[in-house]
Amino acid sequence: MNARVRNAMRRSAMKTARNFKATFQPAAILNVRRQLAAAIVLLVVFLTGGREAWRRWLYRIVFTEGGTRRMAARAVLADLRDFTFARSSAFDPDPIIMARRQGRRDVWLRIANYLNLDEAEVQQLIIMEQDDE
Repeated sequence: MNARVRNAMRRSAMKTARNFKATFQPAAILNVRRQLAAAIVLLVVFLTGGREAWRRWLYRIVFTEGGTRRMAARAVLADLRDFTFARSSAFDPDPIIMARRQGRRDVWLRIANYLNLDEAEVQQLIIMEQDDE
């Protein structure tokens, strides 16, 4: 592996790490007023017994801003899609490896369920990744 390939891999890893940090740091997502509003909504949803609605709302807060999917969230979702075998089969002749892959796939399906990703949005993530290459 030559230096050019190693540097490209490093840049890709750094870009992915920055996107993960930008997506999952609450201070980058919500300002103080939005945090207070979020806490009130969270309390109401939790007290009304809507645990699934509560989780769905939390996932949407992390991955969206103003009703639209954030750029960092798109990159993170594209990386998760590849890591969790969302586009390909999880099959492997070794049952242990296949079980691990299926577990990863279950994580993707859970995130997609909470974000209500439809097939068109998943295809858009694929197109976005192809444009980056």
